[in-house]
Amino acid sequence: MKSFRSRPIVASLAASGIAAVGVLLSSGAASAAPLDQLAEPLLRSDCSFAQVDAALHAEAPQIAALIDAYPEQKAELAERFDVPPAQRRAELERAIQENPEAAQQAQNDPRTQQLAGVLQRVANTCAQY
Repeated sequence: MKSFRSRPIVASLAASGIAAVGVLLSSGAASAAPLDQLAEPLLRSDCSFAQVDAALHAEAPQIAALIDAYPEQKAELAERFDVPPAQRRAELERAIQENPEAAQQAQNDPRTQQLAGVLQRVANTCAQY
């Protein structure tokens, strides 16, 4: 398996709403628990990345457009998403541990709360696609 290019993925999760991919950490500590909580709806989802992408286009088209603007990162994210949920969680935790600065930036981003709502809506609707 290819190495997870974590920093761009963590940063794009914070900025784009996937991810995570994600993005709250306890102050100063490189802990994945808050990020897991934020990303939990997608981490446990049985949806494929194609379904998540379609739901994202429906629920948050501006975020979907941002992700579409980076096709290489989107392809890597798709590859990383289309694995069992436990493996998704492990990959995300590893990315956070390897890139605590990017995770901290995500934590400090005021859009993080909005991101949680987007991730939940995407997870709630992705099975429809």
